Amino acid sequence: MLLLLMTASLGAARADDGPVTRSNAIAILGTPALPEGFANFPYVNPDAPKGGSVTLATIGTFDSFNPFILRGTAAFGLANPWVIMPGGSGSGSSVGHVWESLLTSSADEPATAYGHLAKTIELPADKMWVAFELRPEAKFSDGTPVTAEDVAWTYNTLLSQGRPSMRIQFADVKDVVVESPTRVVFHFRSNENRELPLIVGGLPVLPKHFFEGRDFTRPLTDAPIGSGPYRVASFELGRSITYVRNPDWWAANLPTGRGTNNFDQVRIEYFRDSTVAMEAFKAGQSDVRSENVSKNWATAYDFPAVRDKQVIKGNFPHHLPTGMQGYAMNTRRPMFADPLVRQAVGLLFDFEWANKNLFYGAYTRTTSYFSNSPLASSGVPEGDELKLLEPYRAELPPALFTQPFTLPVTDGSGNIREQLRQALDLLKQAGWQVKERKLIGPQGQPLAFTILLDDPSLERVALPYVQNLQKIGIEANVRTVDPAQFQHLTDDFDFDMTMMIYPQGDIPGNELRDYWSCAAAKAQGSNNVSGICDPAVDALIEKIITAQDRPTVQTAARALDRVLLWRWYMVPNWDNRVFHVAYWDRFGHPDKAIREGFNFDTWWVDPAKAAATDAARRR
Repeated sequence: MLLLLMTASLGAARADDGPVTRSNAIAILGTPALPEGFANFPYVNPDAPKGGSVTLATIGTFDSFNPFILRGTAAFGLANPWVIMPGGSGSGSSVGHVWESLLTSSADEPATAYGHLAKTIELPADKMWVAFELRPEAKFSDGTPVTAEDVAWTYNTLLSQGRPSMRIQFADVKDVVVESPTRVVFHFRSNENRELPLIVGGLPVLPKHFFEGRDFTRPLTDAPIGSGPYRVASFELGRSITYVRNPDWWAANLPTGRGTNNFDQVRIEYFRDSTVAMEAFKAGQSDVRSENVSKNWATAYDFPAVRDKQVIKGNFPHHLPTGMQGYAMNTRRPMFADPLVRQAVGLLFDFEWANKNLFYGAYTRTTSYFSNSPLASSGVPEGDELKLLEPYRAELPPALFTQPFTLPVTDGSGNIREQLRQALDLLKQAGWQVKERKLIGPQGQPLAFTILLDDPSLERVALPYVQNLQKIGIEANVRTVDPAQFQHLTDDFDFDMTMMIYPQGDIPGNELRDYWSCAAAKAQGSNNVSGICDPAVDALIEKIITAQDRPTVQTAARALDRVLLWRWYMVPNWDNRVFHVAYWDRFGHPDKAIREGFNFDTWWVDPAKAAATDAARRR
């Protein structure tokens, strides 16, 4: 069975590879929805007017235009959607605003990508390489053509000088070869990793001529050159950036570009505090706000502009897997090396009380690392799933094989006496005793840790949790730092517990190595913040990556889910299946609902609405 099914015609074959499939699109374990030669993505308005300006707000600071290295804090907007939404499409490829990739994903299809910088994609019958033929019209903003040499240089530079997690993502790539100025070939170590063509196709292509002579490992403080629809027009490090649309963008009339990136100017304003950013939005100093605090959505949007319908509260349902959000415990710390301690700590988060008193009943408890998807485990392992787990039975918790994984459910009153008792029993089994109202370990050490946060709004959830922990003698505290310091501390794994989000796609793949593999546990800057290094986890990750059909992916993912849950590496939090977005009524946008829920890159400024709203804001 083909690992990748492609809208294609058969091309010339190499003697040693068999027939070569040539296509404009790639889908993992499926078929692209759009035919070759499609006019535009169906969720855009191909005739959307260009023009106008938009101001967006973000929290934190920045001192670099290089998001691919550990050093520095990268600017917002280089390769992000203009409005950050929780989670992601899981497609593995994306179009940036400054740098483009060979392929771009569809906001309405899972794990599918279409040729962007690449005009065609070639894949041989043995799946041991993928070749991309670049579009001759593709150019950087200074007029220099995008070449295969730029692709190869980008890959080699990111592998040797980029974030260490890059080496994990591309571990199955053997090499990259430039065959002509417009043709580049990636060779693979094996044909088992079905996602590799999509992964390398999602690589942002950087201009070699711009970075030559610069130290790539140092923060970039000059405005970069890119091939995307926007360029950096002006900036003040740490405070603001202004992007302007390139009127000569080479992809403006391509199927993957038509109807997108419609604003002439996008200004990003940085704020140190989310409360100040909210006040700026209310005053009309920013135009769009993605709200992820349920209390704010319920109470903070009762101001005159909302009542006068100048500001719209939009609810955008999505159909994305919600992954896992929770408090991640750093098992590199001695107190969290014991799974019994982790389980005890996990039992004391009272979701029902928080949902009732803090969240206005808006959330659902997360009970799986693959929540809101068919990959989530349930019941007890059976059949093929049980066969995958059997080799590791001796090392896994016995209850994994006999009981469904469940989280405590309270009555929401705040009285969690039963959970406190269970937690104390577990801690006693682990050798901890209560002495003078403090938990003391076998070596006389207190059970003490700090929850690291990067957003003050998260304190209102963490502090009641801390109070529950303190009831059984755990010395728990909360520390909130700015986003730059948070990034530094988590990159260095210098924390006890922190809030972590693991987004998931419909078909998980290479990202799982960065999330939970032994290699990632040792790689500075990886997403394996818990330090998970477990043979069963590593083996199941590889089963998922190499699975050649959806049932096999599903079986392996459910088995992996069970291991992660029963090991209690995280204290699961909550998820939401609706994006809350407030915006000043100065935009037009497509009416078609999409699986991603919200895609601001397809919106445009409506001149009549903008004139009316801007006049009202000046009064």
